[in-house]
Amino acid sequence: MKNKILLLRISYWLGAIIDGFVAIQLLLPSFWASFDGLKAYTASTTLNFSLGIASALMFGWAFLLIWANGKPLERKGVLLLTVVPVILGLMLNNVSVVMSGLRPFQSALPELLLQAALIVLFVFSYVDSGHATQ
Repeated sequence: MKNKILLLRISYWLGAIIDGFVAIQLLLPSFWASFDGLKAYTASTTLNFSLGIASALMFGWAFLLIWANGKPLERKGVLLLTVVPVILGLMLNNVSVVMSGLRPFQSALPELLLQAALIVLFVFSYVDSGHATQ
């Protein structure tokens, strides 16, 4: 039982840390563009406004994962909600940006691999915890 809870906690904290990092990236658009290898990044008030909204949502999701860690078994459904629509939506966005030519595939690949690994971890953690109770 302790291993199942530990895996859930690792999933929550890893997700929260990554979301926090992404939220900070979104607050620093020029860093974000260079980090992501965007070819046609142009700062604008509208873009900065949109990135600010995205950053707030990312911080919110990071705190949701930390909150779920407080009762890891009871709130394990948060992991599935993180997979769909959050991670899968971000992956689709990455694929779309690569296909449009705005971002080179080689710069998106590490992020896509990280997202795929998180999906595997989160789904495995959810399933592995089964119907266990604390």
